[in-house]
Amino acid sequence: MSSASRGGRFEFVDALRGIAALAVVLPHSVGLFSYSHQSWLSQLFRWLAEYGGASVEVFFVVSGFAIAYSLRNAATDGFNLGRFMLRRAVRLDPPYWVGLLLCGLVAAIRARTTHQPIVLPPLGKVFAHLLYLQDILGLGQFNVVFWTLCLEFQLYLVFAVMLRSVASMGAARRESSSGFLAEADKFGWLMVIAFFLSLVLSHTVWPMRPGWFVPSFYLFLSGALAAWKILGRISERLFHICLLAMGLALLAKPEWARVVGFLTAMALFVAIRRDGLHRWLAARVAQWLGRISYSIYLVHAPLAVVFLGLRARVAPGSKLVSLLCLVGVYFSTIALASLLHRVVEVPCLRLSQQLKRSNSVDAERVQQAPPA
Repeated sequence: MSSASRGGRFEFVDALRGIAALAVVLPHSVGLFSYSHQSWLSQLFRWLAEYGGASVEVFFVVSGFAIAYSLRNAATDGFNLGRFMLRRAVRLDPPYWVGLLLCGLVAAIRARTTHQPIVLPPLGKVFAHLLYLQDILGLGQFNVVFWTLCLEFQLYLVFAVMLRSVASMGAARRESSSGFLAEADKFGWLMVIAFFLSLVLSHTVWPMRPGWFVPSFYLFLSGALAAWKILGRISERLFHICLLAMGLALLAKPEWARVVGFLTAMALFVAIRRDGLHRWLAARVAQWLGRISYSIYLVHAPLAVVFLGLRARVAPGSKLVSLLCLVGVYFSTIALASLLHRVVEVPCLRLSQQLKRSNSVDAERVQQAPPA
């Protein structure tokens, strides 16, 4: 049975998200291995942190896959842009708010322990964070990892606008086209065009940095195209062309973050070909990490700050203490992320699903209603 026909959760995609979340913890903990003298241990962890930091590109690719697949019926069953963004906000915002509060709590504790005054953040910066506008407005981050959340929200919005534009044209079916146009449906072609435009811009005039979504859009769309491929709404040949272009673009900008994004897209491609989306990395631990990955991402940086301060007070030059503190960062991160997932994320997911079901009911009522 194919992945498309089975539907449901894609275990391989969930596991990739969990592995990436664990990898991102390391670059924000690398300060634990900074010593007053040169050390092989500090050089090793700086090298590992460089590769771990590039794992954020995994999130962009798998998010594109997940969002595109979840909206696979939107072009035919109706699509409400406002309701979609509301569902995204319900899913993402409350855990994000908890992450903001955790940042404030850690900052206050750090100020008290270092005998510094507790300074309240500017109200404008707080509101900018609530709207994911802090990078666009140049106000800086309360948490160094929040820049990716700003980009994710932009990616969701732009992708949804693209989908809404196609949904307004009616059903997007490949069978209605002929020749080369039959390689994809209408929305697939829109994704392909946007993919190549973002790919060119990202590798020429628009470098990958926090702020605007454009240079990362091709990563998101590579995942979306993979979802369209398993749904049979884009041909394998056209998907190959997109992957080939993505790989060749690395010759112009062979940055590790771009390499990780390409490898993630290739991993999805291979998993589709080998029917591994439901089989690979399906172990219970990998799936559990995938479920709590968003919470891991939100809480790990403030906890790393706590352990950095602890190491500096206890034994700033001890390699053993550094390693123990790193274990402490991971253990406390996973523990707190599990609690945040259970207490906040799960209710938000349920509410988001209720909004989705009510949208399906509304669409069905519209279809069944007699003409005015």
